[in-house]
Amino acid sequence: MTPEPAQPTEELPRVRGRRRVWIDGVLAVAAIVVIGALTMGPLVSGRDETRQARTISVALQHVTDLRIAFVNWQAFLDPQVGKLGPSAIIVDPAAVAAGTEIVKTIVTETALATRGLRDSGLPADARAVEAASKAFVKSLNGISTLTAGQPAGVIATTLAAERAALLEARTVATTATTNLQVLNERNETHTIRSLDTGRTTVLVAYLLAAASSLAAAAVLGQRVHRRERATRIVSERQRYEAALQQALDMAKTESDAYEIMSRGLHESVPRLEVEMLVADSSGAHFHQTLHTAAADVGLRAGCGVVSPDDCPAARRGHTLLFPSSQALDACPHLVGRPTGDLSAACVAISITGRSSGVVHAMGPDGQPPEPEDLSYLEVTTRRAAERIAMLRAFERSETQARTDPLTGLWNRRSFENGVHQLRLDGTPYTLAYGDLDHFKTVNDTHGHEAGDQALRLFARVMRDSVRPGDITARYGGEEFVIVFPDCPIETARKVLERLRERLALTVSNGRVPAFTVSFGLSSSTDGDAVDEVVALADQALLAAKANGRDRTVVAGEIGLWSGTLGVVPEAHSTIL
Repeated sequence: MTPEPAQPTEELPRVRGRRRVWIDGVLAVAAIVVIGALTMGPLVSGRDETRQARTISVALQHVTDLRIAFVNWQAFLDPQVGKLGPSAIIVDPAAVAAGTEIVKTIVTETALATRGLRDSGLPADARAVEAASKAFVKSLNGISTLTAGQPAGVIATTLAAERAALLEARTVATTATTNLQVLNERNETHTIRSLDTGRTTVLVAYLLAAASSLAAAAVLGQRVHRRERATRIVSERQRYEAALQQALDMAKTESDAYEIMSRGLHESVPRLEVEMLVADSSGAHFHQTLHTAAADVGLRAGCGVVSPDDCPAARRGHTLLFPSSQALDACPHLVGRPTGDLSAACVAISITGRSSGVVHAMGPDGQPPEPEDLSYLEVTTRRAAERIAMLRAFERSETQARTDPLTGLWNRRSFENGVHQLRLDGTPYTLAYGDLDHFKTVNDTHGHEAGDQALRLFARVMRDSVRPGDITARYGGEEFVIVFPDCPIETARKVLERLRERLALTVSNGRVPAFTVSFGLSSSTDGDAVDEVVALADQALLAAKANGRDRTVVAGEIGLWSGTLGVVPEAHSTIL
């Protein structure tokens, strides 16, 4: 048997919502960090390789400029060497200035190329270029010391040393250029690879970001859809509840309330078959007040529970859900139905604070009512129970205002209203005015409790002796009236005779002191107002009392009775 579901609180969804927001935020930050790391790695590598390429390019330019300077020096020196003779030296100021400028360029470019090679990661080449340049510059010192008249062998040796130093410097510069070009090509390859990796990484990152965005949009969309659906469900339920309440407010009887409830269940839970069992006035037995059947479900046998004490839902006072009648904990009254296995929800009905019935909703086996169905079942049951309780309270108050508390018959005011309505409707009637014979003696001899028992017994005999549409009322004390609508006076007389016979038979068991009753009869045609008809019946009753009691006298026969016995009563109070 399914236990009562715990009622959700507002705090629990709020905590879950905050926790979900934090989790989503952490996941979003983690995704951003991962995407950033994946994207920044190749970008940083590409940046560094681009810087390295720029450094290599600058170094290569300076090495190239150094090589050009060496070439310029050779182009400068070759013509000058041809002019040297045994007694000749370079004395041309223009030539000296040009040579000096070339040497300065070589020194400057050597320094720049050396630094560029070191920055490019070629320290050995930097050292080689620096050493070769220094050797070359040193060899120039020998040329500058050549003077006229020096032997030709010295001149040749000095020039050879200079040429060897120049060749070495050019060779080292060429090697450095080659190494820089190789390094540059390798760096370009790495740069291209890094850029390709970066592009791929960025593309992947974009795809991941797009996927994350789509996933987030899907999740948010689903949540929005769920919220909208929940809002729509709540709105529809509120609309239904308002319409149901308005309809129930117009119900005047319990039957009207059951009919409205049946229509509401047809509208709100059309796929379920629902029956309502309500306890009778004794509270010991159930009776079915409504039954619905959805077209796509078909009829199922109703619940066989006969008493609120036998119904688990009624005993517990809350809703029970049974997904399958085959389950071990299924309600015993679901097992073995002729129509086969089924699922069910049982909603307890509480009227004026008492468990007074159950709404039994049935569905296919294994397909129990959804939470939304349970919501509609519970709200329909609750609203209908509230209206039924109110109708019963109204009925009790109206009954108390309309009836005599001792006998349960109509009181005098209700009797007058009923007769007045008959006159408005133009319905003729016969009125019987009765009085228990020697009732004061019964009270004085046996006590007031015995007198009350006699009044209640007579009221029951009177109700059982007349038609359902006849009016029975206690007029006051031991006086009673009966109104027979659309009944001839002779027929009314026969009814009263049978009533007196039944009374005699009932009091013969000795449970109450024996007593009789006398009646006076009059017709609505004998007077214009109710008081006149009652007065005529009262006169006939006095005649019955005066002429022996335990009899019925018709108002038109009073003269016959008085002529026979010579008794004409003047006041009802004078007859004991």
